Amino acid sequence: MSIGLTLIFLTLLQVYYGVLALRFITGAGYKSWQALLPYYNIYIMTKVIHRPWWWTILAILPVVGNVMMVVIFFELMHMYRIANIINTVLGVITLGLYFGYLGYTSKLKYQDRDIQIIRKYISEGFASIVFAVVAATLIRAYTFEAFTIPTPSMEKSLMVGDFLFVSKLQYGSRLPMTPFSLPLMHNKIPFTEVKSFSDAVTFPYLRLPKISDVKRNDPVVFNYPMEDYYPVDKREHYVKRCLGLPGDQLNIKDGEVYINGETQEMPDRTIKQFQYFVRTQGYLNENKLKEDFDINTTGDANDVIDLRELHANIVRNYGNRVGQIEIPQGMQDYVVTISDAAIETFKQISNIDTLFVLNHKYLDKSIPSSLQFYYAAYHDNGSQIFPPGNPYHWTRDNFGPIQIPSAGSQVELTINNYHLYKRIIEVYEGHDFKVVSPKQGMSHKFIIDGEEQTHYTFAQDYYWMMGDNRHNSLDSRYWGFVPADHIVGKPVFIWMSYDKYASGMDKIRTDRVFTTVSGEGERRSYFWYFIGAVAAFYGFRYWRNKKKQAA
Repeated sequence: MSIGLTLIFLTLLQVYYGVLALRFITGAGYKSWQALLPYYNIYIMTKVIHRPWWWTILAILPVVGNVMMVVIFFELMHMYRIANIINTVLGVITLGLYFGYLGYTSKLKYQDRDIQIIRKYISEGFASIVFAVVAATLIRAYTFEAFTIPTPSMEKSLMVGDFLFVSKLQYGSRLPMTPFSLPLMHNKIPFTEVKSFSDAVTFPYLRLPKISDVKRNDPVVFNYPMEDYYPVDKREHYVKRCLGLPGDQLNIKDGEVYINGETQEMPDRTIKQFQYFVRTQGYLNENKLKEDFDINTTGDANDVIDLRELHANIVRNYGNRVGQIEIPQGMQDYVVTISDAAIETFKQISNIDTLFVLNHKYLDKSIPSSLQFYYAAYHDNGSQIFPPGNPYHWTRDNFGPIQIPSAGSQVELTINNYHLYKRIIEVYEGHDFKVVSPKQGMSHKFIIDGEEQTHYTFAQDYYWMMGDNRHNSLDSRYWGFVPADHIVGKPVFIWMSYDKYASGMDKIRTDRVFTTVSGEGERRSYFWYFIGAVAAFYGFRYWRNKKKQAA
């Protein structure tokens, strides 16, 4: 829906509210035109129910307004003593029509607002919950939202079990694109597969003024671009690091990222991880791995893969279709995920025989047979790499060069870049895009919206997002560019960090609680400062009350 159509829709919606509330408004002494004048009529409703003018703003905002209009119509009915739970529920189910029916068919007599009568139907506690929902929805939609880190793609920079506050103000709050949504829900009603929104009406992409642009190496929360069966703002949230900005050229060589031909110095508190092949005499000590390196050996964050055990499980479940592996007697082969911060100390483990970082050499016969099996079983020679089908034979460690589009930039369409920009043109920017195979001696033809084109001008900016856990991250190397309209915000604060693989008091990562996500130097926890401030506040209140009682 375009901006113009959106404004028309919102205007008609306000007229609809006015038609439903016409009798309630005129019964209070106001004119019919005041009930039907879009937006102003909401202000008049707040006057009728003796509520503050700023309720008008809340009632107009997407998502928040859905709740506010139910509250306003309940109070309109109260002013005529026809408010009750059944009437309110029927009004919601019928999308307001029942409110209008009551207004046009009831004998209405305007009366003063009586809180005692309201409390017969709506307890003070329930009213507090309603307005808490309104406040939380407002904060969540336009300022800050709480997130948790569910997967290890950003380990050890952002860890599984980190609870974050994400600032939507940083890059400009994106206005809700799906206005008819249940408050405080993302895309499904909790514990069900039922959608929590209607996409019958969707609004265009708009942002409020920003604090800053997305900067290179910023951690960024965004909507997963591949879920185009959902509206943009209802797609799942991912968090990665922005390595490529609009207009950049990105290249990955042996795992090292180059931007515009230069390697990148990562900011403080960035800890990259890679997978290593490790051959040991005997077994690795799992307890020491956790204690000394925070390497997990169980659960969905398993950083240690026993290749002998993995091979046996696959043969047991699927038959011996992967061939034999040879591991010397008394030796164990592993794939271990190790951070840059820990690798030098890890090398000092006494029973390590061989250690090297995994790379792109999927078919190199010189590597151990157990590792050849691992590559074959899990990487399929890089076929999952972007773009689909991997026509350029790139890998996760050797990728590009690739040009990241910027708004207004133009690219010449060729068969060599067709695969790179096909999804942008078709899905993210909404065009019909076809390539016509050439006749002998002629070049390919590119048809956009029915017309032959030799160049294409991009409508918005795009970004390149990658996880710090480079060998265990589903990111732009696998699904490509992230459009600007998918950007949600910037993680700024870790208020809790829970390690489900630890035991006892170690489950709380106290060194991460109440710390900022980005910044210079080591993390510094502000938890005890917070506790001190809370204690001082309540101590002052206690002292002040005692002083008043003494007086």
